[in-house]
Parts: sequence; structure tokens; C-alpha cells
Amino acid sequence: MMDESTFEGIEAAVRSNGGVASFPAWQLREAQRAGRLTHRINENILRSLAGRGLGTIPGSADGMPTSQNEWVRVYAKDTPLGRVLEAAMQPGEDEDEVLREGVDGAAAKMVERIREIVLVDE
Repeated sequence: MMDESTFEGIEAAVRSNGGVASFPAWQLREAQRAGRLTHRINENILRSLAGRGLGTIPGSADGMPTSQNEWVRVYAKDTPLGRVLEAAMQPGEDEDEVLREGVDGAAAKMVERIREIVLVDE
């Protein structure tokens, strides 16, 4: 069982759940070993997660909750889903292309899987 009150446990949970998982803010606070959620603590949480290749939604200390019961989505930046989430938060032509590829890639995989199923059933 993963200890989700540590950054190692949070990273393990994210990676074992397809590269994304949501946590109540108090779990991130516990991992940071902080007393209460403040802007400064949220900055430290973001730095600790970024050091592990993880991003969050909300993605800035200003947007992070100061209420321990609000939720934060944590994702692995090095996964296809993470790249799409990163692109969605940064407007630009290159990011638009990442979004299009992310959707087209998923659709292409689905079509390929359907073809495999249909061919097996024939």
C-alpha cells in the first residue's frame, strides 16, 4: 500500500493511476510537513512536485487551495496525458498542435482497437 502522505507516495499513486490522480489539499500539506496551507507553502508544494516531474491543476501557487478540504489534480508531466494537460494550460501554436495530436492519437488508437476486435470476430 502506498503512503500518500509523502511525495514519494503521491508520485507512486499518480504513476500507478495512468499518470493522474486527485488529492485533498491536506495530503499535499502533510507531504510538505507543513502546519497550514498558505501561498508560501503552496509554492513549496509545487516545487517539491515539480522536482518529481509532476504538475498540478490548479497550476500556480495563487490558484492552489488554502482550504485543506479542496482537491488538487496531480499529473505526471512525462506522460501523453501530462503533455496534453500542460499544453491546455499554455496557449500557443505548438501547444495547439500537441492538443490536436493528443486527441487524434487517442482516436487513432481507439479505431485500431475496434479494427482488431472486428477482425477477430469475422
